[in-house]
Amino acid sequence: MAKCRLNSETPLLLIVAAGPLQLPAFHEARSLGCKIIAVDRSGSAPGMRLADKAYEIDIKQSHEIAEIARIENVEGVMSICTDFAVPTVAVVADALGLPGLRPNSALKASDKRLMRRAFFACDVPSPNFCEVSDIKSASLAADRLGYPVALKIPKSAGSRGVYRVDTPSELIERFERARSLEPCADLLIEEWLRGPEVSVEGCCVGLEPHIVQITDKLLFSGPNPVEAGHTQPTQLGQRTQDLIRTTTCSGIRALALEDCGFHAELKVTESGPRIVEIAARLGGDRIATHLTPLSTGVNLVRAVIELALGRKPSLKPSCNRGAAIRYFDMPGPGWLDRVEGLDILYGLPGVEHLSFQTEAGEPLRPGLNVRQVHSSLDRSGCVIFSGRNAHDAGNRAEAAIRTVAFYVRPDSDRPACEVFTQPVVGTTQPQ
Repeated sequence: MAKCRLNSETPLLLIVAAGPLQLPAFHEARSLGCKIIAVDRSGSAPGMRLADKAYEIDIKQSHEIAEIARIENVEGVMSICTDFAVPTVAVVADALGLPGLRPNSALKASDKRLMRRAFFACDVPSPNFCEVSDIKSASLAADRLGYPVALKIPKSAGSRGVYRVDTPSELIERFERARSLEPCADLLIEEWLRGPEVSVEGCCVGLEPHIVQITDKLLFSGPNPVEAGHTQPTQLGQRTQDLIRTTTCSGIRALALEDCGFHAELKVTESGPRIVEIAARLGGDRIATHLTPLSTGVNLVRAVIELALGRKPSLKPSCNRGAAIRYFDMPGPGWLDRVEGLDILYGLPGVEHLSFQTEAGEPLRPGLNVRQVHSSLDRSGCVIFSGRNAHDAGNRAEAAIRTVAFYVRPDSDRPACEVFTQPVVGTTQPQ
């Protein structure tokens, strides 16, 4: 591997992970004049084709990637929407003395057990919790905290391995599922928080958090709290928003996040906002890459790249509009027979982005295996709409998903049956 050092007008940027969610980082880096080194365990990841040089390597091999970065003389390292890249980005930045998150903070932000301990030590409002190793200790913890509880594996993304548990019998069943995803480490039993759920988007410049937007969340029904949609800006009252901002900043400081994007998730309970978790990367589900620029004018992807290169980003909103994303609520399991209404969506007012494929890239066409939604990876397609405000954008997106009808065959022996998308649950109400 040849050594080279690019001048400051053409910085060499290492992007950790090259999957579909990372593509905005590649396009933005190109627009900034960067040359790109990409690492991903899959040589066919779409970002690999956009890089000047690509290495096929598991992104969890942080020290090996740090050595690649050292040999290539990279001038910045970053990722945007991938939890599993966070520790590696921190290790590389630390090893090369580059701006970015420190390894200890990255571990706290990517392991729910360490995060809970950090919040507890700093009196940050968050759910009561217990770390459990088996069903006996899990049952004792659930009895102590009181049903319903949340059961979580310590390292996950997209609601994978996260369950709501309402009864002791459900705990037995869902503990087995969680243990199959995490066979060794302790799991978490947490108090189930009641109230509207929001996320907070922004960046840390140095150690100082800068909040750009607050997002209202919608959830699919079922035991897994998987997001069915997001709307910006939040419709919660100003006093509640102020409390959300204060609570979020206390959690960020407890984790000592530095020179990185962040995505905090909170529940607004009767006793005030409490932090579910904080990720040391930008929000997925197209929140940071699509919704936030539409509603505020702030380009968070560009901001994270500039932070990685030691530059001061622009985080001041230039507009105040509404933006909303909704995922199709397809019934399942079964086999997709046909879809009607997709073509109508192109002509609707405010349409910004349409995705007619699963999160794995499978098109929504006959023969698709429709799975029950247990994590974000099981979702199928989405729509993004803008509007004058959050209410306008949300109404447009809701109308759009109701325009589409899915015809699903429950099994190969039964005739096709008409099933329409259903309203999602968990809509945040104004306060």
